[in-house]
Amino acid sequence: MSLPQEKQTAKGGDPGASKTTVAISGMYLFIYYAYGALTPLLSQYFIMMNLTGTQVGTITSITPVISILFQPIWGIICDRFQIRRPVLITTLLLAAAVSLLFTMVTSYAWILATFALLSLFQCAVTPISDSLALSFATKRGIQFGNLRLWGAVGFALAVFLTGQAIGIVGPFAVFYFYALAFVAAIFFIRRIPDEGASMNVNANIFRGLGRLIKLPRFLLFLCSSFFIFGAINANNTWFSYYYQGIGGTVAGVGLAFLLFAGSEAPFMRVASYFARRFGIELTILFAGAVSAARWIWYGTAPSTTIILVMFFIQGMSVGFYLATAAQFVRENTPNSLQVTALAIFSSVGHGLGTMFCNLMAGIIKDEAGILATYTFFGIASVLGLIPLLLIRFGPFKKERYLLDD
Repeated sequence: MSLPQEKQTAKGGDPGASKTTVAISGMYLFIYYAYGALTPLLSQYFIMMNLTGTQVGTITSITPVISILFQPIWGIICDRFQIRRPVLITTLLLAAAVSLLFTMVTSYAWILATFALLSLFQCAVTPISDSLALSFATKRGIQFGNLRLWGAVGFALAVFLTGQAIGIVGPFAVFYFYALAFVAAIFFIRRIPDEGASMNVNANIFRGLGRLIKLPRFLLFLCSSFFIFGAINANNTWFSYYYQGIGGTVAGVGLAFLLFAGSEAPFMRVASYFARRFGIELTILFAGAVSAARWIWYGTAPSTTIILVMFFIQGMSVGFYLATAAQFVRENTPNSLQVTALAIFSSVGHGLGTMFCNLMAGIIKDEAGILATYTFFGIASVLGLIPLLLIRFGPFKKERYLLDD
């Protein structure tokens, strides 16, 4: 007796599925290569432009506001018209073009405006790419983390290679690499089928949004991501200041991010095992707890050598979290609102949470120093554990709420 079609596919029996797997892996590799080229090394650009700490804090806290406002709109467009792939390709091209404008602007006001425009297009990338990958993985019994781990590989490579390029061509290298990586990702995205759900798209989108905010588990997870994901993202902005503040070098920053991001891939690979063995809620809870402990430890000013030796903590926290968070959202929201739910999740963590943590980090750094900033990240992450505990052990611990329309 032959295996069911989905089982054959999951085991690699379908050549088309194998090609799509390669395409999705390539998409993640280059999308996160772009992120790795930009975010961790952006501080070198800020330094070159002589921006103050307050200005840096303002930029990194204001731009996520754009994500909060527009990410759900991108999701609604994709859900309503089922055009995920065309929207993703368009926003990647526009973001790549806008990033090159940074090589021409010279004032703080123009830098701020350009970052806002970049955020408008970039904020669509993560939820839509995750939605494409999740649709494919779910239908074929493939673990999402095995696809998403290529993003960690791309991020790690980008930090190291772009860091080397900065030494040769200067901080503008971050924008050249960012633009090229986004364009490269498009060649893979064109080979990914837009298997948009044969789902009933709500005629009244706002009624659909109303359904999402009535799901207790989804709301609690949004609260958690605000603090945990916000601190994780803010670290990408402030780690360069932190590492140099405790005696490290700029070259060390690149090495640290290479080790950190490189550790995410193997942990993403095994995240599916832990999710099956212990449950997705406990896996996410573990990742959040490790993240909180990490930031509190950083606040005690350990040596740069020990930080590098303990690089795998990033994989245990960020790797596990990224591999399971999107899956949790998908499993706890209606099928017809998948992209919208992922967009809201991303806008809360990447947007609102990052805005809050970056703004507070800038203020705390000016008033009490960079070590206090990381203590704050730890406290914020501890607060993010409370909603996760309620999801797993509280009155909302039912496995699923509403998945079908």
